[in-house]
Amino acid sequence: MNKRSTLRRFLHSIYGYTFFNKLLLLTPVYAVFMQDNGLTDIQLSLMFIILSAGTFMTQIPVTWVTNKLGAKYAIILGMLLKATAFILWFVCPTLFGFALGMFLWGVECAFYNVAFESMLYDELRARHHQKTYAKVLGTRYNLQALGSALSAFGSLLMFAGYGWITVASLISLGIAATCILRIDIKSKPRTKQKVRKTNFIKLMRTGTQICAKTPCILLMLMLSLLVANVAYLDDYLSPIGVEVGLPIQFVGFMQFFILGCAVLGQTFAYHFTRIKDWILYSVICAGGISFVVFSVCYSLAGLWALGLAYVLFSAVNVLLYSRLQDFIPTTYRSVILSLYSIGDNIIYIGTCLIIGLGGMLGSWRYSILLLGMTLIGIGLWALLFVRDKCAVSDPPGSKNVKTSLPITEA
Repeated sequence: MNKRSTLRRFLHSIYGYTFFNKLLLLTPVYAVFMQDNGLTDIQLSLMFIILSAGTFMTQIPVTWVTNKLGAKYAIILGMLLKATAFILWFVCPTLFGFALGMFLWGVECAFYNVAFESMLYDELRARHHQKTYAKVLGTRYNLQALGSALSAFGSLLMFAGYGWITVASLISLGIAATCILRIDIKSKPRTKQKVRKTNFIKLMRTGTQICAKTPCILLMLMLSLLVANVAYLDDYLSPIGVEVGLPIQFVGFMQFFILGCAVLGQTFAYHFTRIKDWILYSVICAGGISFVVFSVCYSLAGLWALGLAYVLFSAVNVLLYSRLQDFIPTTYRSVILSLYSIGDNIIYIGTCLIIGLGGMLGSWRYSILLLGMTLIGIGLWALLFVRDKCAVSDPPGSKNVKTSLPITEA
């Protein structure tokens, strides 16, 4: 088999895994299934907190296991944990069963972050095609979006029952695992390499010192994390759809509609990379107002406001994250992005608590109202205190971005 055929086989396997790993017909209905089996609104929020905690807490042991097994089999192990979670939900639909399943899914997410992301680049490099990484990444994101969009139609199978939807999701995972098993590993196994132990405390200290010495990194880090997480309603779309009047068979429409709005914002965001700071921060306020409008007009007719919010925030997320990357000196990129990952999980947990608090008041509309008011506050804070301190015209190395930091490496 020549090199071109080997590369084509590898990419087909990667793309197949990417698509089928996202084609989970349980996606639009599992939250409704949990509430049908007795979970309250605050308990449903607790499930998503457990999912995030499972990813965050197991990052270090998952890295160790990946180094021992190799990326290929670490991915398979993660998928087995996800499949176990789905089965556990169906055979043991209790608070404990749902919580354990969510934790296992969180561990699978950690395996994905560590094993799959590193394998993709390493295998392209081993095949001397690392320059195609950006193109492969773009294709992968598109296939993920397609898989997620098709998953939205899982609710149409509600007539067959949750059992058949679970089986269909397990079959999709099986196909995804088969795609990974087809990959012929070319890169050198990391188990033969000496892996330096990471000191978590040093990592945190280094990241905070960098942020303290470079205000633009700190401000963009905070803004990016806050907007990305406080405006994230994806995990709650199904129960929200039921509340606004969608029959349970059609709750997948919410997923499909919101995904389309997010893709729209992401697709055209790059046209606004040079947008004025005050306009960007005003858009955050506008998105928060759209959340508030949807909470007031809490019906199918008011979905336009939620859709508009997703268009705005998906574009803002791209622009803020891009600015953050621009301000990070190359030497410290991995440290800051590690800090970003930690903050991402912590703030998401806080968002789930806000949503759960709103749900305890009697309806998800109060959760959306609280999030909208929070987002307006974030936008006003940016307008009043961040202002133009981190203008896009400030190049790395300017007075706002010091690249010579006397900081010990983590």
